[in-house]
Amino acid sequence: MDDRAYNESFAWKRLAPTEILEAVRRHERLLEGRPGGQRASMALHDLRGAVLSGMNLVDADFTGARLDQAQLVKSRLRGATFFAADLRLANLQHADLTKADLRGISLRGADLTRARLRECDMREAVLAVYRGGKPLPQTFDGRIPNLTAAIAVAADFDAAKMNGSVVLKADFTDANLRNVDLRGSDLRGASFKGANLEGANLAQSQLGEANFAGAVLTDAVLHDCQAEGANFLGAILDAGTILQLQRAGATLPGQGAGDVPVEEAVAAHRAWVEAAGRQGARADLAGRDMSGLDLSGSNLTASKLAYALARNLVLTGSSLVMADLECIDLKGARLAGIDARGANLERAHLSGADLSRAKLSTLESADTPPRRWPTRLTRARLQGAILREADLRGAVLREADLTGADLRGAKLDGADLEGAILTQARRD
Repeated sequence: MDDRAYNESFAWKRLAPTEILEAVRRHERLLEGRPGGQRASMALHDLRGAVLSGMNLVDADFTGARLDQAQLVKSRLRGATFFAADLRLANLQHADLTKADLRGISLRGADLTRARLRECDMREAVLAVYRGGKPLPQTFDGRIPNLTAAIAVAADFDAAKMNGSVVLKADFTDANLRNVDLRGSDLRGASFKGANLEGANLAQSQLGEANFAGAVLTDAVLHDCQAEGANFLGAILDAGTILQLQRAGATLPGQGAGDVPVEEAVAAHRAWVEAAGRQGARADLAGRDMSGLDLSGSNLTASKLAYALARNLVLTGSSLVMADLECIDLKGARLAGIDARGANLERAHLSGADLSRAKLSTLESADTPPRRWPTRLTRARLQGAILREADLRGAVLREADLTGADLRGAKLDGADLEGAILTQARRD
């Protein structure tokens, strides 16, 4: 149950804004070791709509508190206790909840964009219910964590305990869920597009209609899942996991729609480009299996290749100008000398691919003034990729993973590398 069945006869303690600020000041003095410090203990307080953004509330106690629609943007909440608390529709963007106690919490509709929840405990809370003044509890009330419709884009849940949670239609796009425990959770309709779920445990979970497009699920546990209608196009999966999901009715990498053989579609696309659309047909190979094919020298300008399974594909010297390759799996592909100016390669899997001498710079039109389309490689996975002498001028490489990539001789003038990982990358 999520909609909290509050007993309105219970008097949650309501604080004035000035009292809240004073409690925070005393808490900060405690953390800094200054005189007059006192831990912020707001258990069973009514803090609905409270503005606590940017405040230092490390180890504060919000047990059972009502914080629906509270503002906690960039708040420091490491180790804080939110046992059975209500944070529906709260704004927690960029908040730090590392190792927080979130058992039994309601985060329904909350905004956790880029929040940090590493090693947090978000399991079921068991509450003792006393009646008639008895010294021992008459019953126990289990409260299941609820993240229904929560927004957790690019949030960090590394090693979080979330087993048994209700995560209906939540948005975990690009989130870090490495080694997260989601056993027995209800993830129906949730989006995990481009998320990192390496080593995550999703055993016995409900995945119906969930979207794992482009997600990384190596070493993930997915046995005994209900996955009818779940989308894994463009995802990185272990062979054993693929068999399990196949039996469960999921759409798997390489199972995109389309019956025309890939080579025929490529030939028809060339005719379409050369005749400016009057002949042939635009290639739509989204989600299709192209692994190991040799399509060297192909003209795939403006083609649709998003979510395709294209490991070890040979496209040497091909044109991919303005093509859509989002979340495509091109691990180990041979892409030397391709022209992919203006292409969409966001979240593409390019680990170990050969992109030497590739044209990945901004495409400019002949208009005056010229229109520009930068090549998009946001969050692309380029670990160990060969980019020697590649032209990346003006390319968008935000949060791309270039660990161990060979960038010797590459042109990076004007490239957007904000948040990119360049660990052990080889440069001039």
